[in-house]
Amino acid sequence: MVIDSLNHLEMYVPRGDLRKEAYRILMYLKTRGISPVVIWEAQQGPESSYAVTQTGMSFLIDCLVLLKFVEINSSMKKALVIMKMRGSDHDKRLREYEITARGVRVAAPFSGYEGIITGTPHRSLTQEVAGAWDDAFTWTKHKQ
Repeated sequence: MVIDSLNHLEMYVPRGDLRKEAYRILMYLKTRGISPVVIWEAQQGPESSYAVTQTGMSFLIDCLVLLKFVEINSSMKKALVIMKMRGSDHDKRLREYEITARGVRVAAPFSGYEGIITGTPHRSLTQEVAGAWDDAFTWTKHKQ
């Protein structure tokens, strides 16, 4: 069952009761063997780059997937990362994804960049040094 979204539920419950109501709904579904997929739209910004649930509900969730728009090389890309998967040693790398006519396609991890989630992506120093080393070695090899 998909609940889209907790943000909508928040509009209909008294202020401060969202956590209690979400708990009640999710536990009701779980006790009946229904696995809910819950959508929560978190504000994105420099101060809230990791603020996945401002209401403190992450204890209710078994798997937390963060979807975010990021800028890489002056292009907007869609990024996905599994922030939490209870009982699993899951892949923690940030990956690009796209939504196609055939469904969601998850691509290889972003490589050579740091700071993507925080909104300040830059080439990884390790990648830059490796690239410079490779360039120097290739130039020297061709010179001989």
